[in-house]
Amino acid sequence: MISSINEILEELKLKLEPSDHELSKFFQENGYCIITPSQLVLDNIDEFRKIIDMLMIKESWRGGWEGKEQYMKYKKTFNKGANRLANLFNKDKLFLKILSEKDLLKTLYGLFGNDMKIGALDMREPLPGTGWQELHIDWLPKKNSDDPIQNVVCSIFLDSANKENGSIRIVPKTHKKIGWIDDYQKDKSSHPDEICLDVKEGSIVLMDANLWHGGTTNYNGARRRVLYMDVRRRSVPQLLNQRIYVDENTQKSLSPIGKFLLGVGENDEIFEERVFAVGDFYRKHFKTDVVVREQ
Repeated sequence: MISSINEILEELKLKLEPSDHELSKFFQENGYCIITPSQLVLDNIDEFRKIIDMLMIKESWRGGWEGKEQYMKYKKTFNKGANRLANLFNKDKLFLKILSEKDLLKTLYGLFGNDMKIGALDMREPLPGTGWQELHIDWLPKKNSDDPIQNVVCSIFLDSANKENGSIRIVPKTHKKIGWIDDYQKDKSSHPDEICLDVKEGSIVLMDANLWHGGTTNYNGARRRVLYMDVRRRSVPQLLNQRIYVDENTQKSLSPIGKFLLGVGENDEIFEERVFAVGDFYRKHFKTDVVVREQ
């Protein structure tokens, strides 16, 4: 049985190299870093794409509804302008390979230590002529600039992305800011320090969920399929409760490493919520009246 990230690194015979420490330091200073490229992703990229495209045909407009059943009840469209899929660890065993991506595990260990687990694997692909988003954050605003990392989003690029086909734009170092973006600027359409990332297929972008960021428009129509893996501290409920959404057969097939990373092991805390509402958790545990805004 695996009970720590340290044990996982030992099991996979991984040691942190100076370059790993440099990557973690860059992340802590800038709010993001890039693993270029991931050999594991490159080796499986054609199969990843094939499965994604098959699932999009199968699920159609329902794609991405897991955890958003209240929308599905009324057939509302929450994902205009993008193809979406959710709960991918439960859709095909190939996606479970990501749990053993060595450079990713080492980088996450450098950021979280042993206090981390994975709570979701989703996919988003902006359609031609769409994909633009206002600058936003994916977590509750910080109360202090030196608050520890709570949530990291790992974007696994199955296609190359740039300013022509809807890559992500970020504002470096804004992950340390206190409060909402609105507290600094009312117009969230742009920022003078923002950069649009040029990312090669097979690369993984790690981003602090408090970093100001947003999608850009897919002008040339080239495909831009990205897997999004949500990583949080073990004491925080998952974005998508893996005990509920990953079925019994898949859970049984998981290696000890997979069970620990997804928080479905025998000794893992059991959360009853299907979907984690950050605002409710934050108010309950930190006694604050912060309200989560829709981004």
